[in-house]
Amino acid sequence: MLKKVLLFCVLLWGCLLQAQTEFALLTDIHVSPGNANEKALADIIREINEAHVPFVIITGDLTNQGSNTELLNVKRMFGHFTVPYYVLPGNHETTWSESAVKEYFKLFGNDRFAFRKDHFFFIGYDTGPFMKMGDGIVKQEDMRWIDRTLSRVPPGVRIVSLCHYPFTVDDLGNGPEVIALLQKYHTSVAFCGHGHQYKNMIFGGLHDVMLRSTFLAGDSGPGYSLIRLTKDSVLVDEKLVGGVCRQRYAFAFSANDTLVSVPSYENGVPLPPNVHLSLIYQDTASIFTGVAVGKQMFYFGNSLGYVKAVSKKTVQPVWSYSTGYPLYSTPVDDGAQLLVAATNDTLYSFDAQHGKKRWQLAGDAPFVADGIIKQGKWYQGGYKKFYEIDPLTGSFNWVYSDLGSYCQARPAVASGKVAFGAWDGYLYCLNNHNGQLTWKWNDGKRQTLFSPANCIPIIHDNRVIIVAPDRYMTSISLLNGHTLWRSHAYTVRESQGLSEDGRTVFSKLMDGRLLAVSATDANFHPLWVTDAGLGYEHAPCPVIMYKGVVYLGSRHGVVVAVDEKTHAVLWRIRCGFSEVNQFTIDKAGAIYFSLAEGKVYKITFGTSSR
Repeated sequence: MLKKVLLFCVLLWGCLLQAQTEFALLTDIHVSPGNANEKALADIIREINEAHVPFVIITGDLTNQGSNTELLNVKRMFGHFTVPYYVLPGNHETTWSESAVKEYFKLFGNDRFAFRKDHFFFIGYDTGPFMKMGDGIVKQEDMRWIDRTLSRVPPGVRIVSLCHYPFTVDDLGNGPEVIALLQKYHTSVAFCGHGHQYKNMIFGGLHDVMLRSTFLAGDSGPGYSLIRLTKDSVLVDEKLVGGVCRQRYAFAFSANDTLVSVPSYENGVPLPPNVHLSLIYQDTASIFTGVAVGKQMFYFGNSLGYVKAVSKKTVQPVWSYSTGYPLYSTPVDDGAQLLVAATNDTLYSFDAQHGKKRWQLAGDAPFVADGIIKQGKWYQGGYKKFYEIDPLTGSFNWVYSDLGSYCQARPAVASGKVAFGAWDGYLYCLNNHNGQLTWKWNDGKRQTLFSPANCIPIIHDNRVIIVAPDRYMTSISLLNGHTLWRSHAYTVRESQGLSEDGRTVFSKLMDGRLLAVSATDANFHPLWVTDAGLGYEHAPCPVIMYKGVVYLGSRHGVVVAVDEKTHAVLWRIRCGFSEVNQFTIDKAGAIYFSLAEGKVYKITFGTSSR
């Protein structure tokens, strides 16, 4: 055994000889308790420790679903490293987190790092997506942090960038902006994961090297990467557990002086003269909530945890309140008060005009779901619980406590029932008078990532219609939860809406088309489908209809208006690089929507932009 260990150390150090700075890089390790990746990680940690590799960087997808149990397990395993290690989250930690990513921060402290080693400065940052399906994005506050941090790097020190997503625009929405920022400081090389393969991409002279996952398709066994940085070059080696090194890439640092242009977003099908689209507010942080709109102000929550109220007239902030954690639940405007469900485990009521806190109500887990006011009651999903709240007194009327995971989309309330999904694979229907379960429905699969959790159910004519990530549209009896029809003829996902007369369900398809389906027929009956020109789509932004026009929002910040009668695209405009969160129509007929990059837009109609 001792001879094998000594032989292994000789082989591994052979990979690292003659290097100025060397380290191991792990990515996409996807560890769950008891799976093959868990054993492979234990073997990798043992190899790295025995060879005294100077340090380790792990660039995301530590787990499969980002659950608290998985995170605790992988943190325990990392504790066996005898060398320093630096960790970033991946999309599997930030998209489906039962703790709204709070458990990750509790265990690992931060979702970014910066440190110097020899003549190299390493900077790592989070690329999301954040608590819903979408493209990756580097948050606005992280962009400013990268800028500040790199501005202090001494001359002659080479910069190394690390994150989970590659810079390709189909993966990282603001990839061009990130590259431009890194080029500003002459970054020497970038490393990423996500693709589960080796791939050397070049953006304006900047190498962005994608590295292997623990297991590769058809591979002979688990492995990881060893990186060597000299004063003028990069060497990337693949290391199979128990085997020799194999060189994957060797290249010289380039001048990195071919600037990547940041795209202009004014394109598409132009607006008609009577439609006015205005960027009315740019926040200093990212926005993952929709916009609530009152008589005099509009409201949203941002990724720094602030609830913000902005004057509709002056478009200036009027008040704000810090909750301490990123917000994902859209505030609810209830006239005189604003209701907020926060990730600090608290429900709030604020005076809508002045921001004075009227009451707060403690929950026992983060809130990420959208809520709704119906008949003077606040219906709000939480983690493994669903609530009816009296918004005047700040007290629970009833609590349903038999969910298997957290809620996300806004519930639907009608005919004495409230319907909603959770990330446990079920759609639930409760009696909204007493909170008793009427029925719960499952698609027959055990895959929780197919849950109908981030789709707003449509209730019409004693039917509940949903779409889900399994790409089925389903009609369910509101009375007993029996499946009426179910179809995967079109690639639906999580985005749908209802026509103004309640007779048609619209769904944005994953190929960028808009599907119209009868809400009243006894069987699945598609009425028409039209190409909205969005291409591949997975953003869950709900579809809305207003005055005969159907509105869609995309993962790339594109908004499309489609005529319901002619099915023609009336206009299509790209407003940014990130996904549209959702639309809200105010009482004056203006449409508000937010983008994850921190923008709030307003659509008005007529001869005046106001």
